[in-house]
Amino acid sequence: MQLLKRFRSTHVDMADSMVLTAIFLAAAYWGLEALINLFSPEEISFYRELFGPNVGDMGMRIIVLCLFLIFGSHVQFTINNRKRAEQDLRESEEKYRTILESIEEGYYEVDSEGRFTFVNDSTSRILGQSKAELVHMNIHQFLVDPSARTFIDTFAQCRRTGRPVKAFDCELQREAVVLHIEGSASPLYGRANEWTGFRGMLRDRTEKKRLEMELLESSRKLQHARAATILGLAKLAEYRDEGTGTHLERIREYARILAEEMAKIPRYRGQIDPPYIEDIYQSAILHDIGKVGIPDAVLLKPGELTEEEFEIIKCHTRFGGDAITAIQSQIEGRSFLNIGREIAYNHHEKWDGSGYPQGLRGAAIPLAARIVAVADVYDALTTKRFYKEAFSHAKAMQIISSLRGTHFDPEVVDAFVALEVQFNRIREEKLKNEIKVMPAAPRLSEGISAGSGDVRRAHAIR
Repeated sequence: MQLLKRFRSTHVDMADSMVLTAIFLAAAYWGLEALINLFSPEEISFYRELFGPNVGDMGMRIIVLCLFLIFGSHVQFTINNRKRAEQDLRESEEKYRTILESIEEGYYEVDSEGRFTFVNDSTSRILGQSKAELVHMNIHQFLVDPSARTFIDTFAQCRRTGRPVKAFDCELQREAVVLHIEGSASPLYGRANEWTGFRGMLRDRTEKKRLEMELLESSRKLQHARAATILGLAKLAEYRDEGTGTHLERIREYARILAEEMAKIPRYRGQIDPPYIEDIYQSAILHDIGKVGIPDAVLLKPGELTEEEFEIIKCHTRFGGDAITAIQSQIEGRSFLNIGREIAYNHHEKWDGSGYPQGLRGAAIPLAARIVAVADVYDALTTKRFYKEAFSHAKAMQIISSLRGTHFDPEVVDAFVALEVQFNRIREEKLKNEIKVMPAAPRLSEGISAGSGDVRRAHAIR
């Protein structure tokens, strides 16, 4: 394009110069003739002897000669410039071809039916066919479903819009090997600016894809190992007062579905995203990790707790939060333990400010802690403890609903009620294989007043 602009500029400048030269010569001739005729047209005989009696005809001959000279020079100039432009164009095309052959990415041109019309060496290497063989083949011979549809749709989009598609993923078959390819496509036009097919690039991403899959698998295994380790540590604390059970598995499932339901509330959509849901799922099981710091005489007491013992029980929130904070100090960057710390410290705070350890009220309580508080109490009410029998699902629903706006965030309770069926299903599935090692406890009345002391204890320990 720059070459063409330079050619046009030079062409116009030279043409203007020739026109000006012709005008100058003609004016000089007419001026000289007028000057001679003015002063002594009769006395100067050599003028007519030199040019003949028809001086006027001679002038016209000179003018015509000048015009032919100028026109001939202009034609020669145009021919020479065209030759130079064609030479520059051939050199440019040669450089273009050289570049195409030297790049690592495959370059292809196909006609409207998908038959190859030109490929570079890299395309030949990627497809495992010589360039001579490829020009007799169709690109669809190398496509693997559903990549055939991807190519057809991409080419149709280019044809319809006239614009290139810069990147799309597909799979190509080379003998028995499936290649992961990143491709591009754009319309191809002929000399008359008519559409003739498509051209684009092919980048072999098979090795990169393999490394990505290995990295994902490694990350998955690491996440699984991390989750299993955390679950094991949390169970060590759980075993101190519950023995073997699925309390932690239930808690994180309850917390996950509650968070997903809360995400439907418009003002929480920006806060409760998939990473947040994953974090609360992983960290909810750390809510009672601080129980390891509570003496067995208090933690395992089968009867009603005294006020002094209840104050000792309350310390498990601080113990757990401090322990997670200490772990976080050794971790760089964002961690799911941020939410775990919030839950450990605050899952016994109450919506009306009557909870512990800080007496936080309303939205001042971290959202994750408000979610886990409902999940935790539901599980404590519906499962057997060494100090009580399990309440039914319906009774637990009634108790938690009655505490809406006092103990619990009203919106979390509303989400809990909306998920009633899911909560009961998770509880039943997780309890099927649970090993029960706790001694039988007297059956409590399902009235709220009759079980108030045990509900209080459930709130404290759980």
